[in-house]
Amino acid sequence: MNTVRSASIAVPGQCNHIQGVSAIEAQRKTARILAVTEVSEYDYKLDISSVSGGAPTRNNTSETFVNREGGPKKSYYFPVDPEQPAWRPIVMRRPWITLLVFIALALSGLQEFLCRLSMRRAKGTPPKGILTFERAAKLTLWQYFAWKYMPTVVLLSYGIMWQAVDYEVKRLEPYYQLSKRVGATARDSLNQDYLTFTAYLVPFKAVRAKQWAVVYSSMATLFAGSLVPVLQSASICMLPDKKDRQVGHDKYVRMDPIWSRVLSGALLCVALFGVLLLNQLRRKSGLLSDPKGIAGIASMATKSHILNDFEGLDVAPNNVIHNQLRTRRYNLHKSSLWQGQYIKSEEKVQNVKEEHPHPCLLRLQAGIPFVTYILLVGASIPCFVFIEDAKFVSERVPFLLTALATGIKLGWGELDMNLRVIEPYYVLSRRNAPPRTLVMDYTGTVPGYYSLLAWRDGHYLLASVGFGSILTEILTVCVTSFSVDGRRFIAGNGGDDKSDGETFRSFWVSFALAMGIILYLVIMAYLVYKLRRHRFLPRQPGTIAGVLAFIHQSNMLDDFNDTERMDSRQMRQHLEKLGKTYALGWFNGRDGEDHCGVDQEPLVAPYKFGVDWKKGRVNNFGQDWSTY
Repeated sequence: MNTVRSASIAVPGQCNHIQGVSAIEAQRKTARILAVTEVSEYDYKLDISSVSGGAPTRNNTSETFVNREGGPKKSYYFPVDPEQPAWRPIVMRRPWITLLVFIALALSGLQEFLCRLSMRRAKGTPPKGILTFERAAKLTLWQYFAWKYMPTVVLLSYGIMWQAVDYEVKRLEPYYQLSKRVGATARDSLNQDYLTFTAYLVPFKAVRAKQWAVVYSSMATLFAGSLVPVLQSASICMLPDKKDRQVGHDKYVRMDPIWSRVLSGALLCVALFGVLLLNQLRRKSGLLSDPKGIAGIASMATKSHILNDFEGLDVAPNNVIHNQLRTRRYNLHKSSLWQGQYIKSEEKVQNVKEEHPHPCLLRLQAGIPFVTYILLVGASIPCFVFIEDAKFVSERVPFLLTALATGIKLGWGELDMNLRVIEPYYVLSRRNAPPRTLVMDYTGTVPGYYSLLAWRDGHYLLASVGFGSILTEILTVCVTSFSVDGRRFIAGNGGDDKSDGETFRSFWVSFALAMGIILYLVIMAYLVYKLRRHRFLPRQPGTIAGVLAFIHQSNMLDDFNDTERMDSRQMRQHLEKLGKTYALGWFNGRDGEDHCGVDQEPLVAPYKFGVDWKKGRVNNFGQDWSTY
């Protein structure tokens, strides 16, 4: 247990000097957390006492630590931790990222080798390609797969490997910021949320915050998962051009030198981002275990008085929370969240405004355009394949369909992540949620595997949307084969005899898969907006501060004492042994007042968006909130 040494000191004009001396004293002499009361230079008093650092309860919460306007303000300074925890998931460890760097270098080298081989064979006598054939039906199954599908499958799989890294880096970066020697401002830690942010804008947001690990991981993921497959589709071409091809003459599969070199360069950039990320991840996380879900954050908030900073923020929007927390740093010490030093914030106070509680892509304003885009892509596929007048577009831009499918993949990935973030709160809003809901956190799990976990736990909509993420990868593979004239595969038009680069079976299987996937995505999107578009939260979830505001007066906090060392499996077992159920709504808090948040059942009332139940209880009617 940490011991907090509390001091209240004032010397006119020497506040900054005192803080510096206090930090040095905490580091070199006391080996304890030092609490220095910030007082005016006109208040001359000295009050030194020892205060336990245990979790506050109903009876022992000291008014000294309550952060109310006009009350005492304390800065906390932390000694150097010689054994600072450094837990991190497997995909953020050096072997995994080193493997990804070597794969990028190997793929870049292989692409350059194939490009040079193609150029050398094109200059031979007679000229050849990497593959030479008269009809696609004469190729072996392996040759056909290696040409049409394997490059895209390999690169998409590689992109998924980077996606796993990116999810975890975004999720855990706030803890890395908190574990720094001087802690971090709430803007850079407790209020930071990358997971529900638009993927291709994340690097700009991270650059602004100077959080370089997120910059490198998000750039590597965007390159590997989105740009590289499109460039690969553009780099492979079949000669002669369609207008010059003749039945019975040889066709050649070759590499376009320009697009091939651009692809190699993109893979080298991915390798560079990986090396830079390795350098950033030399930092220690300050975590003893995986902080999964609401329970993971609650377990780190019972050793200090950090929850007092969230007084009055039960249903406040995120910008109000930011305004209240902006004058203090926060620390992650011994895997517990602590208040840090009071600071003079130069941030502008954000205007209070009504906030939609759903992330962007779960709102109809963004959802309708996205679903429309999916339908338009689905309609464009048969147009480009079967209509002669539209084929010149796909001939001029052979990677167009791949790029359009990649757009669907990016959008669906964002929808998927948004749903992962809000799902625990949806389950809690339905009352009497099982204990596993508090450790429910799929944000760091790759698509496919998390679908299995969600299906196992009965979250069928979530599992189905996650399966859709896998299907978007398959869609990207399928559309790479649509560079042929589809009319030749209609019965009576010659079939394989007139086809250039497709077999009858492969074409119709790919076409049926693509259209089936489009239909599946549209149906699942409809179900998501039908079942989840209603507002069941007071603000957008996704930040550590948002969770702390929900639980700062929860009675269930007693169940999380001394649990910060538990992993998610142990935490789930611990909560299941208690036999309680949980919910999101109005409850009587630890201070005897009514609060809105997450707590153990029974609650006094469910939460309804726009209704202040506490005021309605006093006035004997519900009051509609247009603003908070």
